[in-house]
Amino acid sequence: MWKRIKFRAVLALMPLITLLVRIVARSIRWKKRYDFDRDTRTIYALWHGQALALAMFGMDRGIYTIASRFRDGEVATRLLKGMGFRVVRGSSEEGRAEKGGRTGTIQLIEVLRKGKNVAITVDGPKGPAFKVKKGAVFLAQKTGAKIVPVVAEFDKAIVLNTWDGFTIPYPFTRGVVKIGKPITVSEEDDLELKRRELEKALYELSSSEAFS
Repeated sequence: MWKRIKFRAVLALMPLITLLVRIVARSIRWKKRYDFDRDTRTIYALWHGQALALAMFGMDRGIYTIASRFRDGEVATRLLKGMGFRVVRGSSEEGRAEKGGRTGTIQLIEVLRKGKNVAITVDGPKGPAFKVKKGAVFLAQKTGAKIVPVVAEFDKAIVLNTWDGFTIPYPFTRGVVKIGKPITVSEEDDLELKRRELEKALYELSSSEAFS
């Protein structure tokens, strides 16, 4: 009962929460902007803990993303839609029928084949942290989409004590989004090798200097 009440209270507050997030996002001093309009059929690959931070960078661009069918997914969906994203409900984990995996994957494939762009937390939805799963690589192989690794860093941010180190940037902080080289996946490529390539690319971006 208490969980249900709390959930309804959070949903009722989502318009206010979304407004506050948008205000913080607009206040961030990004070192460099990115031309999202030049991208088509692109998969932006990011760590789960940076989902909010990177949503602040890419809001109002009509990028597609995915959220679970459960309560936490409903909260995420409302926030993401309020930030100008388009949301598919399900899971990017192929075959996880109990999480809507097949449905989510099919919808993302259709979206990418239409030339749209998709953002995926590659170590989500529940980890382990910083361990890339095959979902993004599988989608790239099936659609011919390119994978673009992205990492965000800030002068000042709150990093929560959660499994993913969820990051919330301070208002007016300086922010940098580091973009890796695109990764392509052919029908002949081994998914495990490509998964490792993407993981390595994200590690390298995470360890490079942000404000040099």
